[in-house]
Amino acid sequence: MSSSIATLAIGFLAQGFFSARILVQWILSEKARRVLSPTVFWVLSLMGSYLLCIYGWLRNDFAIIFGQFIAYYIYLWNLKMKGVWHQLPVILRLV
Repeated sequence: MSSSIATLAIGFLAQGFFSARILVQWILSEKARRVLSPTVFWVLSLMGSYLLCIYGWLRNDFAIIFGQFIAYYIYLWNLKMKGVWHQLPVILRLV
């Protein structure tokens, strides 16, 4: 039972990162009065994707894992295009 609770906790944490990214983008875009794509949006997306991939692995759900691998590389690409990939902490880049 504790492993299923841990699995659900990882899933909820991943969804929390995805929710936080939307809130951050919304607030920053409203302040700027234009649509923004802040770096923190992509970092939160990356962390959420990583955790959701672990969640999919724990649940043996190939569809979640596959989808998150695709999304993960999109987030990496966007961080590289913004020129901030090498400014992120090494531990985040290794993960």
